[in-house]
Amino acid sequence: MDVGPIEMTRPSATLPGYIRLAEMPSPRLVKTHLPVPFAPPGISKPQKKVKVFVPMRNPKDTAVSLYHYAHNMWQLRDFKVTIPWEQFAQNFINGNVPYGDYCDHLLGWWQMCDDPHFLFLKYEDMKRDLLSAVKTVVAFLDVELEESALTAVAEACTFDNMKTEMANSEIPEIRLLPRKGIVGDWKNMFSPEQNKAFDTWYEKKLGGTGITFDFE
Repeated sequence: MDVGPIEMTRPSATLPGYIRLAEMPSPRLVKTHLPVPFAPPGISKPQKKVKVFVPMRNPKDTAVSLYHYAHNMWQLRDFKVTIPWEQFAQNFINGNVPYGDYCDHLLGWWQMCDDPHFLFLKYEDMKRDLLSAVKTVVAFLDVELEESALTAVAEACTFDNMKTEMANSEIPEIRLLPRKGIVGDWKNMFSPEQNKAFDTWYEKKLGGTGITFDFE
């Protein structure tokens, strides 16, 4: 059962994720968007066999994705709210969005980049070579799978197949999650001025940290 992020109460749920998760037997899959200072110690400071995946996506596509996702969730809750893209883009740079500044969020988790309990996966890398990403995950989990099984997992995890699967979900917000699933969709939203502002912002924040992204 997918209970959603531990810190959230889904629009279609009556209890927050952490309460629903506590009712589930181990082993469990725990999801969260929380920054390191607010994440449970079992996630931010994992021990023994705990494995933590940290997915990352380039800030420009992340901003566009969050913009559309937020409006979808507001409509699902029947909120009569809209924010112009121009305002949202500036809010994103200023950290005035859920969970705060995205670059700060990345840097918080990146402190554990050398910790064997953590695996950092870039969305762009997965789009470029999904089978290699699956093999990386399998090795991280210390699981042995035959090549045919690896290929089957990669095929099931393509964006188109996952979108089809999500479209049949009983949970309304999951049906709304997938949109385009491409790298570089930011080009359809960003003005030249916004692009320059984002470049300046993330270079100031992430330059020299070891975190780099492909933007197309």
